[in-house]
Amino acid sequence: MIKTLSATRAAELQRQLKTREKKLKASITLSGELLRVVDALAGKSQRSALVEKAVRRYLRQVTRQMRNEHDRRLIDAGADVTNRESDGLIDLQAWPE
Repeated sequence: MIKTLSATRAAELQRQLKTREKKLKASITLSGELLRVVDALAGKSQRSALVEKAVRRYLRQVTRQMRNEHDRRLIDAGADVTNRESDGLIDLQAWPE
């Protein structure tokens, strides 16, 4: 459902989510039970606000996960070199026998 994004694009989308622009009209279709729960929690007059808040929260979470995954791949790619370097430092710190 959500495509994979580069870390740069995910960061750009996160910045966009922090800005507030003029509201635009959108038409979405929700299942009956979901709409009833939304109305029960927010009321019909606040339906759009609740949906917008939920979508913003979800998109922030998804873009954060994408950036974290990208960072993890970078760390994993350099792990062997980092481990060799730290092993060398540990050997240098050892007391002579």
